[in-house]
Amino acid sequence: MTLLYSRIFIARVSTAMACLLLAACGAQSVRSEAEALINKGSYEKALKTYEDGLQRYPQNVELRSGLISAQEAVFGRLLKAATEARATGNDAKAEEITQRALAIRPNDERAKSMLLDIARDRRQAAAVASARELLAKGFVERATIVIEAGLKDSPRSQELLAMQRQIELEARQSELGGARLAEMRPVSLDFREANLRMVLEVLTRNSGVNFVIDKDVRQDLRTTIFMRQSRLDDALELLTTTNQLTYKVIDPTTVLIYPKTAEKIREYQDLMIRAFYLSNADVRQTALLLKNMLKIREPFVDEKINLIVIRETPQTIRLAERLVSLQDQAEPEVMMEVEVLEVKRTSLTELGIKYPDGLTLTPIAPPGGYTLGNFHTLNRDNIGVTVPSVTLNLHRDVGDVNILANPKIRARNREKAKIMIGDKLPVVTTTGNAANSNFLSESVQYVDVGLKLDVEPNVYLDDEVAIRVGLEVSSLVREVKTAAGSLVYQIGTRTANTVLRLKDGETQLLAGLISNEERMSALRVPGVGDLPMLGRLFGSQRDDNQRTEIVLSVTPRIVRNIRRPDINQVEFWSGTENDVRSRPLTLGAKPPAAATPATGAPATATATAPSLPAPVMTPSQDAAQPAPAQAPVTLQLQMPGEVKVGEIFAVQVNVRSGLPLRGMPVQLEFSPQFLQVMDAEEGAFFKQDGVAVSKTRTLEQAVGHAAMSVLRNSMEGAQGSGTVAAFRFKALAAGDASINLISAKPVSSVTVPPPAMPAAGKIAIK
Repeated sequence: MTLLYSRIFIARVSTAMACLLLAACGAQSVRSEAEALINKGSYEKALKTYEDGLQRYPQNVELRSGLISAQEAVFGRLLKAATEARATGNDAKAEEITQRALAIRPNDERAKSMLLDIARDRRQAAAVASARELLAKGFVERATIVIEAGLKDSPRSQELLAMQRQIELEARQSELGGARLAEMRPVSLDFREANLRMVLEVLTRNSGVNFVIDKDVRQDLRTTIFMRQSRLDDALELLTTTNQLTYKVIDPTTVLIYPKTAEKIREYQDLMIRAFYLSNADVRQTALLLKNMLKIREPFVDEKINLIVIRETPQTIRLAERLVSLQDQAEPEVMMEVEVLEVKRTSLTELGIKYPDGLTLTPIAPPGGYTLGNFHTLNRDNIGVTVPSVTLNLHRDVGDVNILANPKIRARNREKAKIMIGDKLPVVTTTGNAANSNFLSESVQYVDVGLKLDVEPNVYLDDEVAIRVGLEVSSLVREVKTAAGSLVYQIGTRTANTVLRLKDGETQLLAGLISNEERMSALRVPGVGDLPMLGRLFGSQRDDNQRTEIVLSVTPRIVRNIRRPDINQVEFWSGTENDVRSRPLTLGAKPPAAATPATGAPATATATAPSLPAPVMTPSQDAAQPAPAQAPVTLQLQMPGEVKVGEIFAVQVNVRSGLPLRGMPVQLEFSPQFLQVMDAEEGAFFKQDGVAVSKTRTLEQAVGHAAMSVLRNSMEGAQGSGTVAAFRFKALAAGDASINLISAKPVSSVTVPPPAMPAAGKIAIK
């Protein structure tokens, strides 16, 4: 029976071991198959293989850990692939890959954020396309609204910011040239001390604009105004301003006029709430800027999330947005490449014969020791002599040591950065109690020994860096033991402090920190050792020379700098001291359909005493007069007819004008599959007479657009012929490429008709 039970037990154990072995082999097969699928890119199949294996072997720890590791690896690979797809502009593929990642981890915040970013990019692309289409059709105001809405969703969009800069530059050019974008029918007014209500009634009859007058406007208010061929909004602006009134546009055909008092302004003026989330600027400094410049009410400031909230008029908010964009700039950063080289040369020479410098006489004691009785028996036979040995020194030791440290440190503007390369030496201090001699306490302090470098960069807008450098090189000279037994150190130090101003990438060397030690010691036999030549045979001399030099090399490389804003960004209108507005109180340019008669009086607006009204001159009376002839403005594209693949060539936009032009934004359309835009620069036409110019450029390779805007920094225009802008292109592939000038808007202080546009140019690429 015992033998039978033993056989049954052995059979069961064998069966269990066989099952375990088969399960282990099956689990290993499942894992190998899943890893092979992962390497092939079949991520979902690999995870499904793991899950099926766990259903067959639910207790297998290796499969369970393999599934968790595979999920982590697959999720990371999918997110990386989605990021790469976004970088290449393939948002559809990025969204598909991100959805696959979310199927593995449905609650992952990174994947959800990527989907939100993709949706935002699509909205941004739609806004860019819509704004570009509106600009091509001439609807600048509608395009501005689309751009502003897109920037609220994506404030860092480069394409939207580029179009906004172009529109602002054109608007500034129009302001400087005396032109406005909006066009209205011209009106002529001739009133002398007339009742204001009568003047508004005449304007209503001739323009179709309705006026609503507040009850607090004086009934007897009179005005004098003489205007010829002026815009209605300019006339209304002058009428209200000179009579201590203001107005509010209710709709395109209705205007409310009310007294310009604090109470009425609070009653009628619409206010908006605007929140600014700052990325770099200090919220309190920005709030102080807004209060000082725009006289706004006390803003709300939240320092935890860098938030400023204001409640002001739309005009004030527009100006606040521009001020905040100028203030909220990222701090410049610079990467400093520091190389410290320590060159140490040592020379040790020890040459000569070292003779003994003394003899030791030792009495040899008799048995039982010395007594006073046998002390007189001391003689040369019972006095021992110890004779030192004679040593021949032939020692020469030469060393040449270079210790190099090459750290790289990145620092923000005007922030200190420190580098320490060396050791910390412990210095033990022992203190005791006079009352209790057995009480002792020890304290340990550490002293830095080695290389310490302190740098503080100051980055300038012209890509130069001023660096305050503090260098200290210390070394252990020797150890010193105090009378109490404490161990202290003698430390040698060399320091250098200076301020450097270097260009980006310029290298400066600091050298001359030299330590030179020459030591000589000799052991000679008195008398004969001092002889001129033979003395070297009766002595030994040791010469120890050490020379150490520290060389410091500093190379700044600017990682990020503040971009100098365009002139249209840093200079803009802000209204008067009591009235904030984004444009000045000036008359707009006269519409081209009518001209000012030679006998017309200059435009004036004054408020005087009551009198009888004079007749009004309506727009139809002046509109019949012909406009003076204008000299045409013609444009021409100059480009080669044939180029080779890989060749870089120039395309020039030339102008011929008989009118003085102050500036001109031009825009080219090209074939992006054949051509690559490399650069754009201003021509010599607007630089006549040595006048400086302001310029801005936009290069959009993906959509095949290149724009260049040039404006003279002078009120006098340029005439004649010359080059407005020059674009550099590179031929990418063989084929027939086209370049077309799709937009050009001359800016002048006089009315300029639309220029004659050239035909599209063709370039054969071989």
